[in-house]
Amino acid sequence: MSKKNRIVSKTRRGNNEGSIFQRPNGMWSGMATVGYDENGKIIRKAVYGRTRLEVAQKLTELTNRISSDNFDYISKNSFGKMMEEWLLVFKKSQVTPRTFEGNFRNFKLHIYPKIGKMKIDDVNTVVIQRLLNDMLDNNYSLASTRKVKFLINQFFEYAIQNKLTSDNPATRTKVKSNERKIYDSENKYKAISPEIRNKFIKDLDNHDFLKPLCFTMLFAGLRTGESLALRWENIDFDNKILKVECSITVIPKFDENGKVKERVTVVSDTKTACSVREVPMPDILCEALEDYKTRQYFKGKEHKIDLLAPNVLVFANNDGSVRSYSGTKKIFHRFLTKYGFDEYKIHFHGLRHTYSNMLFEANENPKVIQALLGHKSVKTTITTYNSIDKSYFKKATDLFNKEFSIKNTKQKKEANSVVEHLSESQFDKLIELLGFDNSSIRMKLKLK
Repeated sequence: MSKKNRIVSKTRRGNNEGSIFQRPNGMWSGMATVGYDENGKIIRKAVYGRTRLEVAQKLTELTNRISSDNFDYISKNSFGKMMEEWLLVFKKSQVTPRTFEGNFRNFKLHIYPKIGKMKIDDVNTVVIQRLLNDMLDNNYSLASTRKVKFLINQFFEYAIQNKLTSDNPATRTKVKSNERKIYDSENKYKAISPEIRNKFIKDLDNHDFLKPLCFTMLFAGLRTGESLALRWENIDFDNKILKVECSITVIPKFDENGKVKERVTVVSDTKTACSVREVPMPDILCEALEDYKTRQYFKGKEHKIDLLAPNVLVFANNDGSVRSYSGTKKIFHRFLTKYGFDEYKIHFHGLRHTYSNMLFEANENPKVIQALLGHKSVKTTITTYNSIDKSYFKKATDLFNKEFSIKNTKQKKEANSVVEHLSESQFDKLIELLGFDNSSIRMKLKLK
């Protein structure tokens, strides 16, 4: 038969499709030669799919990868090694040091131990979903689980762009949209309770440094970092206003393996753009800061440094340098221990919560509280910064008592009136039907 008259079959296999076949379970499979071992033996790799076309496409992609320079890199490195390199080379330069520290910690803690030794082609949707499920089953928060998924998803996007793989299995995984918070009786009240507030404030009189610092958080609602970053130029004593413009932050520095080698405290921008704000100062805070300013003047004379210059930090060290959060926290904890506040588990940030709570107790508008705290959303203000203690329940109970006490008294009088008109036998029959003790009922109703 001449070439001109030859009929080509429509079922003819394309290039690289010679090894495609259908398995007994209905799935399709294909084999491709990926290289040779040290003894010259052929190394083959299998790919799978639901249709013949899907397997053919995977074989084509695999063949293209084999012909590129990436194949040796993929075959010699595990998924964990490739992801770690991506984190150190690419991710590290794209985010802040603190964010990178969290990313790298999640990788080392959750990702590498579970799937780090696998090959990238073996990390499929089921593998990632099991990893996420295990995190939730082991009581890791929904936020932590989502961060792990997000990190894996980002790596696979990078891997696709660099032809290390052709698919992102993380996109098909699912993480529930919300979680149920377990009630924690020990941490149910973040703010300082009304029962010990006065004692706490009174005992601060014995500490020259902590009193103005804690008052700044307690009566102006500043975060600890915002308080430590305050400069004298940010305090307007005439108009009784604090201007929040900066915050201190701890920046980690890493070695070539991603391990933190040191941490540096610096003054930087506030947590969010909404955190830049002006806060009115009550008299109790103004007085505390003015007294502290006087003491700083004499301390500056003693150390031969101007501690009251406009650009100097209000709560600086004696040499004018920024005070670290960890060092300040130790001073605070020593104070709590000395004056018997350990059992209440008061946290520095609890002072800010207390400020918010006192405003809520005064029935202040939540939108006003939101602006004073520098929150982006009023939802955060209402749900996180409005602790509830027993006094709230007592107030609610008092409202019910006030509303229903009159009605109850009237009903009791009406009941007594009805009972008084019953004969002895009728009364005994009523008590018998109700199943009550006759003598006790008579006593309660004061019947003769």
